[in-house]
Amino acid sequence: MKKPIVIMIANQKGGVGKTACSIELCNAFGKKKYKVLGIDLDPQNSFSKISNADISTEKNLKAVLDVKLLPTDAIQHLKHYDIIPGSEDLAESGLYNKTNDVWLLEEALEVLKKKTDYDFIILDSAPGRSKLLEMEYIASDYIIAPTEADTEAESGLYKIQKDIIEYSRHNQSHVQFLGVFMNKYKSNSRLHRSMYDNLKKIEGDIGAKRFETTIRATVKAAEARLVKQSISEYVKDAGISEDFEKLVKEIIKRIKESEK
Repeated sequence: MKKPIVIMIANQKGGVGKTACSIELCNAFGKKKYKVLGIDLDPQNSFSKISNADISTEKNLKAVLDVKLLPTDAIQHLKHYDIIPGSEDLAESGLYNKTNDVWLLEEALEVLKKKTDYDFIILDSAPGRSKLLEMEYIASDYIIAPTEADTEAESGLYKIQKDIIEYSRHNQSHVQFLGVFMNKYKSNSRLHRSMYDNLKKIEGDIGAKRFETTIRATVKAAEARLVKQSISEYVKDAGISEDFEKLVKEIIKRIKESEK
């Protein structure tokens, strides 16, 4: 595989666990000895906070996008992955409204590609539609979407496909929709099984295949956030870790197939 591979974790529906999945994927890739960088594009800063990154520093993503700081100088080193922390100031209105501002993240990643040796760069997406989201579409190689047993979450997948078509039409993006996986999955729920089966039926419509791996639901997720740990580290049984390890194997296999 080429490197680094830039993966955007996205769904146009909130509450599907994008941030939690971004963290778990960073951990899972890191545990497999890949060198991983996570970038927090959410002004809520949840990825940075739960990762226990230093969010008091001014060496953050906003400083990078404002071209006041090299991206390499904003990197913090954690246990299994590195991170460029976000900033609540990214929520300010009127930011990055110049025409060429949509390329700021892509330009920052080009610097990282030249100056570092990361295998994967994981982007935790900004909520809703914003300039930050536009930047991600332009800068990413692949999109991976968590979804759940919710018709609105399914609708969010269609919006991703629509966006990809729009950006590719204007030659702004080369991003591919790599796949969709069920998050917070309950195998004993008829509704969850039905929604999982439906992902197979709509693959052609949304332009992305369903991953076979599902991520089980756990009541410990909220507790893990409070103590600033990944779910897989907080929950000591191997279940969640195994789910994400399986998903990582599928992701790597699918990327290799797409690069043939």
